Amino acid sequence: MLNKVLDNHAAACSKLSFEEQQEIINAFFALFYGGREELICRLTQLKDQSYSDQEIFEMLKNETNLDFWLKVSEIIQLDTITGVIKTSSSLQESADELMNLITDHDGIKKIFEMQKPLAEYNFKTVFNTDLQGKNIDECKERTKGLVFVTKETIAKEFECNKRTLSKWLREHFGNRFSRNNRKITINEYIEIFEAFFLSEDENLDLNNDLDKYLKRVEKGMSFSKSDLAWLCSSDLKTQKGNLKKIAFYSSINKFPYSKLKEWALKMGYELEF
Repeated sequence: MLNKVLDNHAAACSKLSFEEQQEIINAFFALFYGGREELICRLTQLKDQSYSDQEIFEMLKNETNLDFWLKVSEIIQLDTITGVIKTSSSLQESADELMNLITDHDGIKKIFEMQKPLAEYNFKTVFNTDLQGKNIDECKERTKGLVFVTKETIAKEFECNKRTLSKWLREHFGNRFSRNNRKITINEYIEIFEAFFLSEDENLDLNNDLDKYLKRVEKGMSFSKSDLAWLCSSDLKTQKGNLKKIAFYSSINKFPYSKLKEWALKMGYELEF
């Protein structure tokens, strides 16, 4: 989902000079403490108390909950919507460990409050893209070259190859995504995900339906005709007889949940996931 941003951020940072990298670190602490003067005041206060540089670093680390955020960064997956769904479960499983890593609860609140200015600063510094003061549409326009999804990413997410995905796309969207090298915007990706992962009467709601989606992901992101027969307590011969008039059914070996749900209903079976 954040393909180029996540893949290239570290590489872009590594191309910056030492001074530029140091400035990014300084900017983070300045945002955290409320400004550069406030940061200098805090450092001066600690030095006046005769703390060593290592002791000062440990204090800053505790106040910003550095170990907590490093652990969170190991857990979160933001490359696909499926990754976001799995991340929710992983965070719940690691809740006790994460809670034990929190060294300053006020610091946690500060980090959440500074996400927007921190993101704006990183985009401007690392990618030379100014998002400050821009509305959502303007941000989308300025980051469209940085935030995109490829067909390879979507095919991997849905556990199929690119050729199979292309058949799904043609069947559902016509020629809209026919170009092989076409970058897919975030909005288009969400539309594709909804078309294949949800049933016809559902809307994507990550806030309220994560548990349901997690169970669905655990079942698999694509299915075979044998899977359909087994889920419907049927057999391939009966299935073929019921669905043979559907051209897409006859032309495909693997298909997404949306088709599984639709074809199961045609066979008189209501899926439980």
